[in-house]
Amino acid sequence: MSRQQLESMTTADLIELADKYGIDIPDNLNRAFIIGELLEIQEEYYSAENKKTSVQIVDTDEPVPDTLPLSYNNTCIDCLLRNPAWIFAFWDIKESDLAKLSSNRNFSGIFLHVSFFEYADDEQSTDSFDIKTDLDTREQYILLPPEKKFLKIDLAASFTDRQPDLLASTRVVSLPQEREDIQNIQPGKKIEYSPLVQLSGMKHILHDHFLNHRQSFTI
Repeated sequence: MSRQQLESMTTADLIELADKYGIDIPDNLNRAFIIGELLEIQEEYYSAENKKTSVQIVDTDEPVPDTLPLSYNNTCIDCLLRNPAWIFAFWDIKESDLAKLSSNRNFSGIFLHVSFFEYADDEQSTDSFDIKTDLDTREQYILLPPEKKFLKIDLAASFTDRQPDLLASTRVVSLPQEREDIQNIQPGKKIEYSPLVQLSGMKHILHDHFLNHRQSFTI
């Protein structure tokens, strides 16, 4: 609304409109102040709406789309820790690699090879397992075994007539290490916590964990 339109309205209508915008109008407030507040909040509203549609750094930049593409046409894999127990892996496979795999009669599927290491620069893994996936999937949550220190995830393709092909690998990820007394916790086992740990509510956390995830204490 323009200033001219607002000035043509009655004071009662201006107060009602201000109330719709959430503007608190004290008693006997000057009409000019109400109109100024309405014009200012209208300008802020349109400015916020324009920022939602696109983001441009300079005039020559292309606006950033509201939604991201499903694929960036690049074969890669990466992962992020959700918490000490779960890691989230996500990957992409470029179109030419997808076409090559799909046309191979001996291609039998895609899988994630999860490897664990004692030290970050170790070449030989201490433990590993595979997770089968497919060409349409692009993400996977992975439950981490306890007491592991470093992890790497390979994206690989399997074939019936030869060894798997490595498509991409994550960096080596350092996994959070729990306190030794927490790792060895058992129901009924008494542990003397420091005052600082007691303030964190550790006793209640472990109690709730035992009630809701009792099977993890039997590992």
